[in-house]
Amino acid sequence: MGSEKSLAALTQHGQNSLKATRRKLEAALSRLVRGNPRRVKKGSKITATAVAVEADVDRATLYRFHEPILVQIRKINDTAPRTQLKAQRSELAEAEAKLKEYRKLVEEAQAEVAALARINYRLDLRIHELETQLQVRDARIVDYQKLMRAPTTLQKVVTLPNAGDGETLS
Repeated sequence: MGSEKSLAALTQHGQNSLKATRRKLEAALSRLVRGNPRRVKKGSKITATAVAVEADVDRATLYRFHEPILVQIRKINDTAPRTQLKAQRSELAEAEAKLKEYRKLVEEAQAEVAALARINYRLDLRIHELETQLQVRDARIVDYQKLMRAPTTLQKVVTLPNAGDGETLS
């Protein structure tokens, strides 16, 4: 009877130990998947060794007694590339949409620059036209000033008060 109790206690202890180890492995796997491990380097690839180290369990124990955990690790590693591919495709689609938007903005900016260049060209022509008009006007002013300064020979007509027949003195 004593040996039966011992055997039952030993079996119970083994089952409890197996359950505790399973919980540790599941928690370790969960931490690795979420990206916040405690014992392994952050960003490490999720492998059986990484899970065993994170759970502080011997790797052989994981392989011998915890096949469901190994299956989960394989699933994660099988779906990770697909998930990454989906994420990369999504990022690529976003980048292409941004690129399309930026190209449109560039085209609009180029059209605006061309319009401003045309306006600038017309304004340059108008400036040249007005400068030419100013030069002509300035030349006329100079000519008029020269005329005004030039000595003129004006004859002054003086009428004498006593002259009866309109004699004038020059």
